[in-house]
Amino acid sequence: MKLKHNKRRNTAFIFEILVKELTRAAIRQDLEKEQRVKNILSEFFLKDSVLSQELSLYKSLYETRGVNTKDAEKILNEVKRVYLSLNNNHVFNTQSHLVSRINKQVSSKVFTNYVPNYKTIASISQIFNQSVPIKQRVMLEKQIINHMTQKPSEDSEIKKLNSVELKLFSKKFNEAYKDLLSEQKELLSKYVNSFRDNGLELKCFLNEELGRAKEEIKKALDEEEIKKDFEMLEKMLAVMKTIDGFKSQLITEDLLKKILKIQALVSEIQKS
Repeated sequence: MKLKHNKRRNTAFIFEILVKELTRAAIRQDLEKEQRVKNILSEFFLKDSVLSQELSLYKSLYETRGVNTKDAEKILNEVKRVYLSLNNNHVFNTQSHLVSRINKQVSSKVFTNYVPNYKTIASISQIFNQSVPIKQRVMLEKQIINHMTQKPSEDSEIKKLNSVELKLFSKKFNEAYKDLLSEQKELLSKYVNSFRDNGLELKCFLNEELGRAKEEIKKALDEEEIKKDFEMLEKMLAVMKTIDGFKSQLITEDLLKKILKIQALVSEIQKS
């Protein structure tokens, strides 16, 4: 007998739809909804929380690609072992609170959001479900191992983002910055996708990008033309100070706009 998958008891699915809703709110400039979704994500997927731990187990399976069969089997077995150590009652009760918060503070329609990897995370959920017959679980495990051993396609990173929403998000900033530079588009894509890994990839990119910006500005400060232009020199030093101040700030849309302007400045410096 094939058991019906319960989306509202699938932590990975809930996380994915919330990320999707956060992106939509940002695109539509619905700041109130955007903040509500951020608050929910921050509260229920806080590091070391039970749902964060469960999500990490899901991700260990559906984000692993291109490994050999033996390693895939080892990862799957270890994930199942750790999953069994979770407090099921705690997971269930926390999920119930989370679903209630979504219904009350966002909308029950959120659960109809399209998730590209839905089939995979649904299969993982059934592997974790001890009520699913053993034979069915074994077949699902084979599917997941096959998924983990396949090499991701070259454009897998783009597919992660939902290209339509990324284009809309970029269009919003294009209105202010005209044609976006490639590094600006990359920054926006990582911002849209930042809740998938708690912003880790975005922070790494920003560290590299702001470091690059500082180096280019330092080079410009050595130019005789800049040294003679006191006003320009003052502005360049102010930008350097601004970059240093970013380290202690939360990554918001306002901060994003400042970084986009700095990227545009660096591009102009390189052209001159």
